[in-house]
Amino acid sequence: MSAAESVSPSAPPPTGTQPLILPFERISAADLPHVGGKGANLGEMARAGFPVPPGFCVTTAAFDAFLAGCGELHALFAELEALDGKDVEAARRVAEATRAVLGRAPVPQTVADAVLATWRALGTESSWAVRSSATAEDLPDASFAGQQDTYLNIRGAEALLDAVRRCWVSLFTDRAVLYRARSGFGHRGVKLSVVVQRMVLPEVSGILFTADPITGRRETVSIDAGFGLGEALVSGLINADLYKVDKASGALLEVRVGDKALAIRPKPEGGTWEERLPEAVRQARALDDAALRELVAMGVRIEAHYGKPQDIEWCIEAGRLYVVQTRPITSLYPLPQPAPSDEELHAYASFGHVQMMTDAMPPLALQVWRLLLPFDRASPGPGGAPGESRIVTVAGSRLFLDMTPALRHPILRRVFTGILGHVYENVGKGLEALVGRPAFQRGASGGRATLRSAGRFIVPILARVLARLFVVDPARLQPGVESFMEARVTGVRTRLAAAAPGAARLREARRALWELFSEVILFVAPNIGVGVLGNRLLHHLHRRGLIGGTEEDLSALERGLPGNVTTEMDLAVGDLTDRVRPYPALAELLRSRPATEALAAARDVEGGPAFLEAWRGFLERYGMRGPGEVDLSRPRYKDEPAPLIAAIVGGLGPASANRAAGEHRAHHAALAVKAEAAGERVIAATRGGLTGWLRARLARRWVRVTRTGMGLREHPKYLLVRVLDVVRDAVREAGALLVQRGALGAAEEVYLFRFEELIAALEATQTPDLRALAAERRAVWQRDAKRAPPFVMASDGEIPTLAVRADLPPGALSGTAASAGVVEGVARVVLDPAREVLHAGEILVAPHTDPGWTPLFVHAAGLVTEVGGLMTHGSVVAREYGIPAVVSVAGATQRIRTGQRIRVDGTRGFVEVLEGGAA
Repeated sequence: MSAAESVSPSAPPPTGTQPLILPFERISAADLPHVGGKGANLGEMARAGFPVPPGFCVTTAAFDAFLAGCGELHALFAELEALDGKDVEAARRVAEATRAVLGRAPVPQTVADAVLATWRALGTESSWAVRSSATAEDLPDASFAGQQDTYLNIRGAEALLDAVRRCWVSLFTDRAVLYRARSGFGHRGVKLSVVVQRMVLPEVSGILFTADPITGRRETVSIDAGFGLGEALVSGLINADLYKVDKASGALLEVRVGDKALAIRPKPEGGTWEERLPEAVRQARALDDAALRELVAMGVRIEAHYGKPQDIEWCIEAGRLYVVQTRPITSLYPLPQPAPSDEELHAYASFGHVQMMTDAMPPLALQVWRLLLPFDRASPGPGGAPGESRIVTVAGSRLFLDMTPALRHPILRRVFTGILGHVYENVGKGLEALVGRPAFQRGASGGRATLRSAGRFIVPILARVLARLFVVDPARLQPGVESFMEARVTGVRTRLAAAAPGAARLREARRALWELFSEVILFVAPNIGVGVLGNRLLHHLHRRGLIGGTEEDLSALERGLPGNVTTEMDLAVGDLTDRVRPYPALAELLRSRPATEALAAARDVEGGPAFLEAWRGFLERYGMRGPGEVDLSRPRYKDEPAPLIAAIVGGLGPASANRAAGEHRAHHAALAVKAEAAGERVIAATRGGLTGWLRARLARRWVRVTRTGMGLREHPKYLLVRVLDVVRDAVREAGALLVQRGALGAAEEVYLFRFEELIAALEATQTPDLRALAAERRAVWQRDAKRAPPFVMASDGEIPTLAVRADLPPGALSGTAASAGVVEGVARVVLDPAREVLHAGEILVAPHTDPGWTPLFVHAAGLVTEVGGLMTHGSVVAREYGIPAVVSVAGATQRIRTGQRIRVDGTRGFVEVLEGGAA
């Protein structure tokens, strides 16, 4: 280290309460508001003893002084705050105007004096890197990498001050303004510090990720490296070397030597130039094994210091390793919590993908499911609180099921991957990929204990399934299930009504949730399982020539199912549409006014009173349902009628003008008739041969079992949402009480707390103030809402990549065939069923479709979703309606645009864009 590097200059006297200059040695993570994310990280690393080149930060106080000299900024900031991030041209226009104003502003003399005094104390003979460091940058959850400018190899006082000013101006580059607008960061609140750092003149430089950013594995270090300055690498000018190293063992997992065509070098007089490298150099490894070991060790130490995976910029000068930046890797999906206690590799399946609702949920909604699922429950908590399921974990405010115990047993592995693969193909494939990893196979078995534990449920369920498959009259299934459901809902309602409002009622609600699914799994599951098993048995025996008919006849059995409560709700929405269609004034009222306002005014227009009477009847039966209904916190139809009104309005367009009343029910009834006829053809075609009489008798039974059992597919969800409705009332009541006592600022904040936290707050002699904690948790929830959850993941963070299909037409979007048939039509992308209207005859393109979305199916000509499998809700209802459907189409809502003409091939499982632009 040179004499200049050993100097630790003191900052100049502060201006007001904040200094204009802070040397790295006086900066910690707490100084982020003054020196920005980059400056705070550099100071934190320097104080921790990491090899950071010396330097200082020009603080945000200097930036404020610079802005104070720009009188036009107030109006420009108003324009910046008005940007919504969607209008790119508007963002460019405002950003350019802002830069023009700032470009005319001088550097304040006090700031210039402070910068130059510190620079001279450090040593004017060195070259300097001048980097922007915004206060909304290198944050734990948003890196903002590359949004502001950097200037390298700066020499001389004039060049230094000019670089500082240009960094300030770069806070308003087009990309920075647009990024903040889209990310919801206010422009007024973001300030800029400038990092001035002795520039390292490296032989080799690059980026180190302490977790693999591609696979997500936290135990793999990934390093990109090239010759010269790192600008060639980060600017994409070279194909850098790639090295992957196992953290624990130090083993080199992968080496990919890149074609490093050039190196960026500093000029003696300042600035940089590009050096073309000779063939022997460009194809050589930039890092040897010793350098890799040193890099990995340093990366591990930095990650341990920050407590989370880091993206680290490094360089090597004269054999010495330097760190010039670190930031969190914000692209990694969070690991499931609680983490495994056995330190072995675990495999998790996304609960939301199976349930067709992948949105983030608040803490109370997440706890509901840890109480509901009766598998591997923990011991009772304090005060006898019910133990929660340990297979249910949380990552990114979503639920993930730890499938490891089941997957460690060979029999259970085949059963569960088979079931999950049938329900959701990608989940099954993803779990198989994780199970195939050597690290998973080395894990302790634990399978026998899991098999014994699972046997408590599997054996009784299997016995009931077999009884229904061969003995029980199929006509008894639906009445038995419905009687069971009514008794459970009535029981929960009675128990909660008998408890005192507040803590006692919440305790009772928690206990009711804990008890519910044990009975549902043992009683209701066999009735559904026999439908699925009967269907698969018919298909299997048909392929072996033991059951007659055609595949088309067997597929037709899933249409027009009897008793499906979700289908009945959708048909009831069609009935409401029929009530409106004859009355243009009523239709226009619903189309043009907000839902609640339109309903209030409907009584004064022709047809309105009769419609409102039918509406009240609908809400009495289905008002507890709605989009995202597995989330306790989501509004129901009775709270927010907009999704239903949008579905009704969608059925009133020109394409449906000539529809007769009841046409939707007639269509469903016709499908049921065709299904019954298909069943009779299957039975008749099975009668041949010596054993034909027996096979035909079994076929008749299994046809009835299939249709009856699959018609009960939605009953458990319906039971759940009815119980959740009762629990939700108790929770909202508790929220209102906590608002009255000053613990919460709004009743909706109640969902940000767990049951035990709410009970403790309600019983406390001195009510706690939970508002700050509520704000903190809301911020986490909202941040997680922007993440895209994986369908499966490992405990080390790996998200497996599935093979791309090779049987697709050019440009087609691959998915899972969910409902047979081919349809062409106009696409309608719907992200929120409360705001977007699907018109009759259009093809619905959606992120997912749980039962709260399915009223749209009454009008849809086809279905495309980003999430889903053969047995998820949207697929089942699509088959029942007979509309072609392709699910699990990655990025469908971004790759398909409303108005494009598309072809949905629900038989082969792909989507093609025909007109309106390529996908």
